[in-house]
Amino acid sequence: MLRPVRSAAATLVVAAVAVAVLTGCSSAGSAPGGRPSFAPTTTPTPVPSAFSTAVPQAAATLPPVRTAAPPTRISVDWAGVTAPVRPEGVDDDGAMALPPDPGVAGWYRFGAAPSSSAGTIVIAAHVDAVGYGTGPFAHLQDVPEGTTVTLTDADGTDTRWRIDSVGLLTKQGLPWASVFRGDGPRQLVLVTCGGDFDTATHHYESNLLITANPA
Repeated sequence: MLRPVRSAAATLVVAAVAVAVLTGCSSAGSAPGGRPSFAPTTTPTPVPSAFSTAVPQAAATLPPVRTAAPPTRISVDWAGVTAPVRPEGVDDDGAMALPPDPGVAGWYRFGAAPSSSAGTIVIAAHVDAVGYGTGPFAHLQDVPEGTTVTLTDADGTDTRWRIDSVGLLTKQGLPWASVFRGDGPRQLVLVTCGGDFDTATHHYESNLLITANPA
């Protein structure tokens, strides 16, 4: 379980193209397992209103997959945080799928890529999971603003980002459409779980959102 993080306002981009939301983070009380993804279509629909799988969600219709080189690794100049990254779509609940191993981060493949000229790159990972232990994103709760994040894509190109805000926000009612967008200024958003752990639902009650801009 993560310790409470310092309070900071998460700088979120303005809502535009609506897509799916992240699934609720698993924890030491939930079992790992893959999640099937929907086949993409060309018409986006409104974002489901909740993050956690503990509450009802609506299925999402997906925009086209991006053709730019996907990120393959993320490195943060803090606490040795580094992880491979793999593309992810959405699960049966219309939420962003995540790799079951918290040591592997997921990149939302219907959003922006590191080489995109606009939009938000979303990379997320579980905090922990049964059979795997704690993942590197658990250390991001204390990451200082100004820290450099490096994304390496499949072409071997590095892009660097400067963390501008770190915030812990409750999952219910969080405006995910302002995070998952394909236009607007280039931005990187890292997401994991944090705050208190609900033993009844086996989910954390909050999300740690980290925003970064090109360095």
